[in-house]
Amino acid sequence: MIPIPVLALFLAEFKHFFRERVSLFWMFGFPVFFMLIFGLVFGGAEEELSLRLGVVVEEESGPARGVLQGLAHVPFLELHRGEREGELAALKEGDRDGVLVIPGDLATRLGRGEEVPFTLYYDASRPTAKQVLISVMHQVFSELEERMLGRVSLLALAPQPVQRQELRPIDYLVPGVLAMTLMQLGLFGVAGALVEMRARGILRRFWATPLRRSAFVSAMVAQRLVISLVQAALILAVGGLVFGVPIIGEPWVMAGVVLLGALVFVSLGYAIASFARSAEASTALLQIINFPMMFLSGIFWPVEWMPGFLRPVIYALPLTYLGDALRQTMVGATPFVPLEAALGVLGGWLLLSVFISIRFFRWE
Repeated sequence: MIPIPVLALFLAEFKHFFRERVSLFWMFGFPVFFMLIFGLVFGGAEEELSLRLGVVVEEESGPARGVLQGLAHVPFLELHRGEREGELAALKEGDRDGVLVIPGDLATRLGRGEEVPFTLYYDASRPTAKQVLISVMHQVFSELEERMLGRVSLLALAPQPVQRQELRPIDYLVPGVLAMTLMQLGLFGVAGALVEMRARGILRRFWATPLRRSAFVSAMVAQRLVISLVQAALILAVGGLVFGVPIIGEPWVMAGVVLLGALVFVSLGYAIASFARSAEASTALLQIINFPMMFLSGIFWPVEWMPGFLRPVIYALPLTYLGDALRQTMVGATPFVPLEAALGVLGGWLLLSVFISIRFFRWE
């Protein structure tokens, strides 16, 4: 028999627990969300895998058609035939995952029993795509040799990168960490602070002084921008000195992207603070926005790994474009979208956030 005081306290604790919505999210919501995101990204990798392969046929022949037919039977290969210059340009712009050149003397050399090298151009900044393509090519060549030639080791692969240097996972990660840091500076450093100041009546007391609201906003934004530059310098220094991450971009270009990203998320912080009535509501709202952006924007792993049905969400997130712009300007990674397009989307988010903040922000 459970003593009545123990039972009463037990039930009271349960009631108190379920009133704490933020705690409920961290206890139950976050583990499920975390598992779902990682399961979607990594659990269905084979089913969702899709690689765009450019194919350059230097001379039409029976063996060349055999190679094309073999590639066409690979379910996750999307083939694009074209000229060498056009396909290589598409590879450099991120529209291809690789380019295979079928040599013009293929039939002649096979007739003489000579080994024939096939050049496979790949993007060195995307080692996963490179490894998958090389594995697929070896498998296709092996099957073709057995079926067409009755022997092995005549079709050889000659991989050749198109980037200046191959990017390691840490080279991809460092710009993503910086993008995440800028996001959290704006969300938690602005929205959380504003809601708390409003709840404690600090903003109301400011208006009892001659201080203009524009001066308050300007000082707050300027302080966050300075912090963003310090954060960028610190992350780049640690990445370069500790992990040897090559920073190849122009400093003024990187600084411009950092400042634009900070402005976007500071403005978004003001917009979020417009709708949060309490510190608890602000924390819950920030977490709902923060975690999807962190895990769906491609700052930790390539967007290509994501399931297709998530792409519309990925394309709408500002962090997707900030991470992409930082990777392009810092380490010369292959773009998800052209740099101008990424900056344009960030500019659109900035204008939208400023409009919402001006229209809905409450000072009391």
